[in-house]
Amino acid sequence: MPPQPSQQFRGRLGYACLNTVLRAQQPPIFQSRTCRMATIVQNGVSHAHALGVQNAKDIIPMLHWNEAHNIRFLRLSSEMFPFASHEVHGYNIADVPGAKEVLKEVGEVARRLGHRLTMHPGQFTQLASPRPEVVRNAIRDLEYHCQILDLLGADQDSVLIIHMGGVYGDKPATIARFHENWATVPPHIQKRVVLENDEICYSVEDLLPTCEKFQIPLVLDWHHDSILPSSLPTLDYIPRINAIWHARGIKVKQHYSEGRPGAVTPMQRRAHSDRVVQMPPCEPDVDLMIEAKDKEMAVLGLMRVLG
Repeated sequence: MPPQPSQQFRGRLGYACLNTVLRAQQPPIFQSRTCRMATIVQNGVSHAHALGVQNAKDIIPMLHWNEAHNIRFLRLSSEMFPFASHEVHGYNIADVPGAKEVLKEVGEVARRLGHRLTMHPGQFTQLASPRPEVVRNAIRDLEYHCQILDLLGADQDSVLIIHMGGVYGDKPATIARFHENWATVPPHIQKRVVLENDEICYSVEDLLPTCEKFQIPLVLDWHHDSILPSSLPTLDYIPRINAIWHARGIKVKQHYSEGRPGAVTPMQRRAHSDRVVQMPPCEPDVDLMIEAKDKEMAVLGLMRVLG
């Protein structure tokens, strides 16, 4: 069990995508308005464009709310521009009327306030898949995410977090396939991508050799690590993990969550609790993404615990 929180923590605490307070107000402020594919087919892609621009605009009041509450770390929604990375109905964000201007403003606000923005492409973005079409789709989806961060003018700290994915019946072969496919990922995307340990297939120990080989930063997820641990204590891997981040000139980020009360089995423990009640034994200057159901309220609650 992690020790009780230290009052020496100096990093940034963040939350993912949704601010529950702003989402509940009228009109709601949030960054994940979407639509059905049938709507785009029937009404044209301009409908998705309009949703995307409004999603991007709403990041600005989210940043100001966060600043007012001393939260300076936010994960942006992958759904910001609906279906932009779709194979058939996708589109270039730079061609969306108003998108470049709004994203530029978002980036300027974030930089002025000292806020870190990151993104986490979804579970289907798998570079190690044995299916070539899945790999192509993954690279196209990463290009979409990368374009958002580039249009923000975001620096190297704005990373794209992905998982290795499934094992497909042969974990060593899947890791080897990732190595092969990594060479096909454009360099500007490689600069953004980081790997996260998961709770089912790939532990820190599984990922670290790949991360060291290609200098891909590893995002340590403490909750995942508690469910799928490595052979050595977690703290033993920290120097090797941090060495990659430092060599790349990127500020270390980690994830923290806790299981729901009463969870016993690994499957039950996967679900995140509403709040977190303590800190992991992380170094005091990392940026820590709190993955809890209550989002920003969970971060504020942890800040109160930290004093």
